[in-house]
Amino acid sequence: MINYFYDYIKNIILFLIFMSFIQVILPTNKYRSYINLVFGMMLIFVMIKPLGLIFDSVKNVEALTIFNEEDFKENANIDIKKYENIQNEMVKNAFKENIKSQIKTVLKDKYIIKDIELEIYENKYLELTIDKIYITLTENNNKIYVKPFNEDESLKNKEINNIKKDIANLYGIKEENVVINFI
Repeated sequence: MINYFYDYIKNIILFLIFMSFIQVILPTNKYRSYINLVFGMMLIFVMIKPLGLIFDSVKNVEALTIFNEEDFKENANIDIKKYENIQNEMVKNAFKENIKSQIKTVLKDKYIIKDIELEIYENKYLELTIDKIYITLTENNNKIYVKPFNEDESLKNKEINNIKKDIANLYGIKEENVVINFI
């Protein structure tokens, strides 16, 4: 770059020396002012030449395929689709985690939650709805409890049905779509 600048200055100085030499050789007459005008215009062109090279290089940059507008649009569309898919997955995961957190809050006092799995449905408008909920629970044994031999298993089934009903009502799904397993 510095060498280019030195060459530029050297060309201007050489042109000025040449112009002075021609003015000394020419006789003083009525054509001298016209010759000075021509030399002045030539000097302007010598000084502007680097700007022309810069503009030519800009035209050459536009000709490169990397800056081709169609290619840019095509690459942008690919990136947009890729990021839309990533964004949709992130929304689905956040939705699932939010639902799991809510269920844990509802059941935290009576049960230890081992696992919660969700099946979600995405419609054509990209709206998410819950299809099925699978919950694995164990009882919270804060107190020592000895189960009598004749305890009715229907109490446990009633409790499971109450949990199913509460969760189904909370999320607006059918009770049979809530599956609870005790370990």
